[in-house]
Amino acid sequence: MLCAVITGLGFATAAALTASGPPSQYDLLFMSARSGDSEVYRMAAGDTTWVNLTRHPARDNWPAWAPDGERIVFQSDRSGNLDVWCMRADGSGLTQLTDHAEPDYLPAWSPDGRSIAFTSWRRDSGDTARAPHLYLMRADGTGERRLVAQSLATSAGLQWSPDGRSIVYSRGDGADGADLVLARADGTHERVLTDGARRGLYHGFPTFSPDGKWLAFSTTDSVGTALEVMRVDGSQRRTRLATGKHWYAHWSPDGRWLVHTSEVAGSGGDIDVFATPVAGGETVRLASSPKREQEASWRPARPRAKRPASR
Repeated sequence: MLCAVITGLGFATAAALTASGPPSQYDLLFMSARSGDSEVYRMAAGDTTWVNLTRHPARDNWPAWAPDGERIVFQSDRSGNLDVWCMRADGSGLTQLTDHAEPDYLPAWSPDGRSIAFTSWRRDSGDTARAPHLYLMRADGTGERRLVAQSLATSAGLQWSPDGRSIVYSRGDGADGADLVLARADGTHERVLTDGARRGLYHGFPTFSPDGKWLAFSTTDSVGTALEVMRVDGSQRRTRLATGKHWYAHWSPDGRWLVHTSEVAGSGGDIDVFATPVAGGETVRLASSPKREQEASWRPARPRAKRPASR
């Protein structure tokens, strides 16, 4: 049971995972406040050593791997305002990609690595009110433009389908509810996948499975935040973790596991990084400290080099 895992009555740690546990061949990227402020950390495959990639007194968080696993985007207020930044996977080559008076945050790479989406409160021509919208820019920070005309009405971001043809995001109803929306990659032909907003449910943080056929997402009600999965057409919906609070799920490259942030029961609000098998089984803890750990994802699988043809 999840409660037994999270309350400390018995859980596996990253150092004790077996071959049947979460994949250990991929680097783990996440945010932690263990040093007193939020920093981006990387834990190398097969290792338990935490490497601080950002090392700055500002808030650095929401890291996301580039599709090739060689670069990382994240949000930071180190320039005085929340903006999108990029660095190499080892923390070098730091580059600021956005620079606006309004907050720019929640960056996400396109599958081809050429574009980065983000959420911003900036106003465009014709806007009558300040509100969060989805934006798109080239990977070098140029060519910023609004992607979806209608406001999200909630501080959320988007995720691309693996083939780059679709995007999924959460849109609020102006109160406490929000639903998942599937659209074409250009922001058109929106289709609402859930119907929880009218009942006060908040569906958020959707991510595609590696094969593009499934979505993982969180559903928040008055009791907690469940971790759910469903087909991209909204069918075959099922709850993976029903008790507690769980956010920011990302799939393992093999599609068998979800890495997510969960509140530690009885801790007074502490959150750590966990992994849960999609098909069912024990939840295990991957990153933990007396502070908060969250927003984790595994490094994308790299294609194997082709062997030269035998002569």
